Amino acid sequence: MKITALATYALSAPLPQPVRTSTHVISQVSEVIVTITTDAGIVGIGEAHGPFLLRQGPEGLRAVQSVLERITPLVIGEDPFAVERIWQQLFALTYTSVRGIPALAREQRVLVTAMSAIDIALWDVMGKATGRPVCSLLGGALRDRVPAYVTGFYYRDGERPDDVVREAAMYMEKGYRTIKVKVGGLTPEADAERVGRIRKAVGKDVAIMLDANQGWNLPTAVRAARLCEPHDIFWLEDPMPWFDERYSLARLKASVSIPIAAGETEYTPFGLRTMVAEGLVDYLIIDSTWAGGLTTWRKAAIMAELYQIPLAAHHDPQIHVHAVAASPTGFILESFADPTRDPLWFELFRERPEVVDGFVAVPDAPGLGLELRDDTLEKYGVRIG
Repeated sequence: MKITALATYALSAPLPQPVRTSTHVISQVSEVIVTITTDAGIVGIGEAHGPFLLRQGPEGLRAVQSVLERITPLVIGEDPFAVERIWQQLFALTYTSVRGIPALAREQRVLVTAMSAIDIALWDVMGKATGRPVCSLLGGALRDRVPAYVTGFYYRDGERPDDVVREAAMYMEKGYRTIKVKVGGLTPEADAERVGRIRKAVGKDVAIMLDANQGWNLPTAVRAARLCEPHDIFWLEDPMPWFDERYSLARLKASVSIPIAAGETEYTPFGLRTMVAEGLVDYLIIDSTWAGGLTTWRKAAIMAELYQIPLAAHHDPQIHVHAVAASPTGFILESFADPTRDPLWFELFRERPEVVDGFVAVPDAPGLGLELRDDTLEKYGVRIG
């Protein structure tokens, strides 16, 4: 079986109301869809997104499209089961030329995003070709369902104290028992008061995660964590900026009692290795849609198992349910419950895994078990060129 075609769809959906994290405003969600067709008539679906797509929208989509066009010759004609060979050739472009294609050293981030979509589509092809779900190809599901948390409590203009109480009630009604709250956009004192209000609303039996989106320096992170500790926090995610994260995470872990989660901003297996090997995190977060695909997840999952670090997925539970289910230390998925936060998640697929009582059942359909909706591709498609 050989790959005969690669097609790309650039999507961008505006949010009805912008939301904020500690570091930026989210006014749209953008995604790249890649389909890979083989001479056996099998079509695989892959997805990619990333921080620069979130901020730059059409400009970021255009950059990924350009890279995809340049690297397509490394994919066409290949055996889709040669997923590691394809991954190695694409990743090598981050520093050298490959089969006549010049190095993309100055576009590493964009390249890894593009290869993420390709890699995920290859795993979908392999699953469909063998009649097995992707989790089977990753070693087999170790559980029938995977827990999921809901990310919410973004900052919104004009927010009132009762707004977070109503939002908490919505998640409880949907059956969630783990929620993630944005922090870092207010003073530590104001954030701690807001978290306390949410804790009171959900009760003591619901796990609360905090996500600072790398918005604090080290002293602020220490102060904020200590202020929030009385509210029984499950983890503190991405507290410090990228430029000093390695050093500051180690110091933060030694200074506070809240477990630390990080890794979603890493976009190579080597960055994830540092997080694990140097003991910087209690929970490792991976997003295969911007870190090199499910092949990167597979590499990181072995490291996490050997160091006994729980693995959590960032975004796209419809893909990551396979990966978490097949990972010995696979722990939890991220999801959204509010369609206004990510219209693409709610509209892109004909059928997708549902979050029921805080769990996602592991699919048993061949491949990823996903089918795109043509009307959504048309509705949110961005014309590139």
